[in-house]
Amino acid sequence: MKVAIQQPHYFPWIGYFDKMAKVDLFVLLDEVQLEKRSPMTRNRVLGPGGSVEYISVAANQRGHREKRYNEILISDDSSWKKKNLSQLQEYYRKAPFYEEILPILQQFYCADWGTLCEWSVSSIQMLKELLEIPTQLVYQKDVSYDRSNKKSDLILDLCIHVNADLYVAGRGASVQYLDREAFEKNRIKIVFQDFQHPVYPQANAPEFVSGISALDMLFNCGIKKTRDLFWENVRNSREFENIEG
Repeated sequence: MKVAIQQPHYFPWIGYFDKMAKVDLFVLLDEVQLEKRSPMTRNRVLGPGGSVEYISVAANQRGHREKRYNEILISDDSSWKKKNLSQLQEYYRKAPFYEEILPILQQFYCADWGTLCEWSVSSIQMLKELLEIPTQLVYQKDVSYDRSNKKSDLILDLCIHVNADLYVAGRGASVQYLDREAFEKNRIKIVFQDFQHPVYPQANAPEFVSGISALDMLFNCGIKKTRDLFWENVRNSREFENIEG
């Protein structure tokens, strides 16, 4: 069983889905603490002229340190949904596939989810379906594991309880904090993601800007081309053969 583990992000970048596409099971960390001003609440898109702008879920973050991510409610003021949609309309109205993507987002923002986590996961599900990623998603809350564990021990325990034999880790902090010896003792191989961002024309930017929400790729390339570029990039990645083997 190939597994990856990540906090839910709001309209994640394409690298998030690259990791998801390379595993059988993707565990969404919904019981962790919210990281303020992180992709757990917001993500980047391109404004006119290539400026980096944010779309955000308005959440009630009071006392967030004492709450799990899945317990954080969104703001009573739902105007943030209209603001997000109007931002995307303004920023991408000249993008080649604006007419194809806008109705999907209009439908998305008609939802009435009550928590920050539900909005983030809903955005993930939407993009996952457009990219045709078959990976199963499971919430951390639905896995039986020792909830006193932190960091590497938490990841390892989750892997053990979902019967992982291979864990795909990001190239960020996990490179430093994962206890590789403990994984090896439990016969779980660690493979670090080696993601190379696909380059595509961006209507808003004179030079390519990477690391922003996958929505940018959809507006600029359309669903079919985005899907084709995405899967070509997944299969050509340097660690893909190592994972498949």
